[in-house]
Amino acid sequence: MARIELEGMQELIDRVNKLGARGDVIKKRALDKAGNLVKTSMEKNAPRSNKTKRHMADNIKVSDIEKENGVDFIEIGPNKGDNSEFFYSKFTEFGTSKIPAQHWAENSVLENKREINNIIKEELQRGLEE
Repeated sequence: MARIELEGMQELIDRVNKLGARGDVIKKRALDKAGNLVKTSMEKNAPRSNKTKRHMADNIKVSDIEKENGVDFIEIGPNKGDNSEFFYSKFTEFGTSKIPAQHWAENSVLENKREINNIIKEELQRGLEE
């Protein structure tokens, strides 16, 4: 899965982090809004089968906020550990020894990188002004 580094926002992020529980609400709102943008893009870009009525594109998951090394993030789309009904989405994204990777999820993140950064920046600023 692609990662987006937030550029030029460290001071803004530090100010939000100092707000405690209120800061957590602001970060959740920012990540939810950016995550929904990426989810919509993934739904559009995901491959669809002609054989089934239910598609992985209709079942893209957005995780709750997670934290790693002090950085808040969410995961959207397939991951290598997926064992859900739509586990095969990871094969189309990452490829196998017989199927080339299509990178539809990663491309959805990368094509929206600028908008993701803008959404997060605007939501963090809005939260600090409230």
